[in-house]
Amino acid sequence: MGTRFLELLISVSEKAANIARVIRQDEHLFKLLVQEKKSTEKNPRFVQDFKTLADVLIQETVKHDVGKRFPDLAEHILGEESNSFCNILGETITVQVQESESETAELLSRVLGGDMLAAEVLAAEVHRDLNAEELALEKDLPQMNLPLDGCGMWIDPIDSTAEYISGEEVRTVGDICQSGLRCVTVLIGVFDRTSGIPILGIINQPFHTLQDTKWQGICHWGVKFENICQFSKSLPQKSQHRTSKRVVLSSSESEELKSRLSSAGYTIAEASGAGYKQLCVACNDADVYVLSKGSTFRWDTCGPHAILKSLGGGIVTYNQVLESTSPLDSHELCYSSDDTTYCNSNGLIAFRDRLVAEELIQTLRQILMKRAENVILQNHS
Repeated sequence: MGTRFLELLISVSEKAANIARVIRQDEHLFKLLVQEKKSTEKNPRFVQDFKTLADVLIQETVKHDVGKRFPDLAEHILGEESNSFCNILGETITVQVQESESETAELLSRVLGGDMLAAEVLAAEVHRDLNAEELALEKDLPQMNLPLDGCGMWIDPIDSTAEYISGEEVRTVGDICQSGLRCVTVLIGVFDRTSGIPILGIINQPFHTLQDTKWQGICHWGVKFENICQFSKSLPQKSQHRTSKRVVLSSSESEELKSRLSSAGYTIAEASGAGYKQLCVACNDADVYVLSKGSTFRWDTCGPHAILKSLGGGIVTYNQVLESTSPLDSHELCYSSDDTTYCNSNGLIAFRDRLVAEELIQTLRQILMKRAENVILQNHS
């Protein structure tokens, strides 16, 4: 059952990527779909944040397809977005995949203010069965049994919405993109509801390669459950050895932190999208992703966390790991239902090599100690 479930998640992630590409490449459709988020839904890290119908439709498509095949999971599939959407007439509509393509098109046409042509294009993608060539499923997917009746799932339908909308691209350190469509990801994470441990993750990169005028995507996955430790062949299996360690950060990190890490010998790369930065670590383009702020949520990290665990790494809380000498494992992010804020409020450090992570944590602790010493000196002067 676990193998069929993994196949389904790869399939729905690719369907999600197709929807994202169709919307982004149709100028008329794309202009119709952008809607600014209400102030209560905004991520405070951004001056402007957007909710698009692409987000909602992808999320509901994943929920529908997974819930239909695995009904035990249906009530435990969680997503970033509210599925209420306001059309140009001011009418609030609940977006859900309907039983038939025509019914879904009819509902979407109401969201789109009567634009049935656009609605039919979207509905066709939602209800289309992808062929084997599109999915490119690996023949040797692991045979496994997962306790799906005790699992939950987090979906981030389009991570880095601002980059999805702008589409501009700037290349920075190595193969890491600072911004643009390559920073956009579809994130799906499965976790054990009792322990809160992530066990299966999908990162689909819809805009990985531009061929002529069409984008091609790539799907990464990882599983770590008991004795199962498998990961996509598209991910390097060993860490790279660089002359200097590379840390990927958000552009919003403090100049002090960037400066001190650079002074300690780390190469700094800035990039957009939490999912993309975690993918950079999984793909060995960066050694560590550091985020000192509480600006990510469970839907941002659950899938990437499972992939990193399958590679021998993990994600720990930034604040707690700097204040404690306990083992890294005791500070891993948890996805249990106890905290309903869903926010990774203590920041995070994502890594695939524990020795590299421990070395960086020691460096960060020294930075904090120096900062505290400077404050004491200033107070006495």
